[in-house]
Amino acid sequence: MKAPLWSVLLYLASGVSSDLSPPGCGINDVGFDYTTLPKVTRKRIIGGEIATPHSFPWLAALENRGILHCGGSLLKGSSDRWFVLTAAHCFHGTSASDWKVRLGVHDISKNESSSESINVKTALIHPQYDTKTLTYDIALIELSSAPQLSRPEINIGCVSGDVAKAGEVCYVAGWGVISSEGDISDVLQLIEKPVLSQTQCRDIFGSNTFHEDSMICAGFIEGGKDSCTRDSGGPLMCYRNNRMEIIGIVSWGIGCGEPNSPGVYASASAGKQWIEANINS
Repeated sequence: MKAPLWSVLLYLASGVSSDLSPPGCGINDVGFDYTTLPKVTRKRIIGGEIATPHSFPWLAALENRGILHCGGSLLKGSSDRWFVLTAAHCFHGTSASDWKVRLGVHDISKNESSSESINVKTALIHPQYDTKTLTYDIALIELSSAPQLSRPEINIGCVSGDVAKAGEVCYVAGWGVISSEGDISDVLQLIEKPVLSQTQCRDIFGSNTFHEDSMICAGFIEGGKDSCTRDSGGPLMCYRNNRMEIIGIVSWGIGCGEPNSPGVYASASAGKQWIEANINS
């Protein structure tokens, strides 16, 4: 259940600087109980399940010239500015005018009454992003107009400033391909993934590939479950403080769901200061 609508709207209309955990973020208004999500299963996004419609109402589908390319998470900036947090590599070599953001959507193949499509005003890339190493693979896209937050299918996400905890079971949602050589999913998919320690991630990928200052990794050592192509930019989320908190951004991997190859995510805590500075500028 969301915070009372009047309190959220009062906060959003106040014009004060925004933090990344405002009232009412990271929860849903469709009655979905996040504590019922699976903790760890081994059934063969890749190896995921269909998410309950609108249970993650901050999820955004990012379309380039009408085709899904990435995911993202809706954030509120200061005054009447709105942003989507996503991956920097999604925007390499593209123009902001080529993109649209779809919010409130569950099935991207349909023109759902709950959804709306908003133009992109500008894309901001983290200044330490490296196209070769994918360090600080973080971007913010500013929307050209405000979303209809009064709808139960649309809400803002929370970005955590806490570091990822090894062993914590977290979740990834997206419309990306559901097999390594397959098609994208029309409906939002969800998987659970345990966070691995930074030592494990470094040992798997090597210190020249896995950069601990801006990356985390999560997944099953035996493989079978993973984010994949066109899930990029979507959130890695953990249930904390009675809400979902974004701890990472889908960045890269070697294959999808391969053994000994967990997914790698841009660290939200590493980018938090830059994110806050830009949504409040």
